[in-house]
Amino acid sequence: MNAVARTVAAVPVRTSVKTWEAITGLLAPAGSPGRLRLDAVTNIAAILITAEYTSQAPIVVMPTSGPRVRIRTVHGPDAADALPGEIPLPASPCAEPGWSMSLPCGIDDIDEIRGALRGHPGIEARDLTDGAFVDEPAAEAVAWSVNYDELETP
Repeated sequence: MNAVARTVAAVPVRTSVKTWEAITGLLAPAGSPGRLRLDAVTNIAAILITAEYTSQAPIVVMPTSGPRVRIRTVHGPDAADALPGEIPLPASPCAEPGWSMSLPCGIDDIDEIRGALRGHPGIEARDLTDGAFVDEPAAEAVAWSVNYDELETP
């Protein structure tokens, strides 16, 4: 499966809410149903950005079509350097219905964040130590065989 990665400048260049607004601007056009869903979790996402969980592990978006999107935030002195490197996505992965999102969260906060996300289907929190392997398809087993007779043929 293909993936597209982006970095977004965060605190102190932007507040955590403004950082989420920049992320949602990458993912869905203003006024679209996808954008409304993303806007509805602004406060929850801002908490995760403030805690810098999004710099330790990416936000992962699984669109209905197209590549998976991974977004990390850059904090502190490096945030200013990341701002000019913010590149728009070629398509809006949350423009079509059926997309889902996984937000990274520290284990100490995960139960509270999951509870807050209960009313937002398709958006979940994962333990940031689990990495970004959200709904990864299982690798197909490849069976190899060696024809030793063929190796001995001149």
